[in-house]
Amino acid sequence: MGLKDSDAHQIALELMKQIITLASGVVALSATFLDKLQAGAVSLGLLGLSWVALVVSIFFGLQTISAIVKSRLDPEHQHWSRGSGQTFARISKYAFVAGIFLFAIFAFVLLISKSRCGMWI
Repeated sequence: MGLKDSDAHQIALELMKQIITLASGVVALSATFLDKLQAGAVSLGLLGLSWVALVVSIFFGLQTISAIVKSRLDPEHQHWSRGSGQTFARISKYAFVAGIFLFAIFAFVLLISKSRCGMWI
């Protein structure tokens, strides 16, 4: 295994750890302050979809990390970036982007609905 393979493993591992940390933080913080938001049905629906996407991202991020670790320990699974490992990483990445996008829409809808009610004028 050359230096480039080792670097790729480390970079992918760090990326997955960051995605998991950020996704977990968004879910945990938004759940913590949910009662303070006074969100309507549409907003809560968007938040729920965001949570689902972020939890999917966390799950597949963990699967990717597992594939990376397995590739480092077992020569038969040397190429984690092919096959299921690549699929796990791709799903984690796109689910994270979708979750953050949905969360941003949730925040925007919440902001618009509160400003219409005269709460932030």
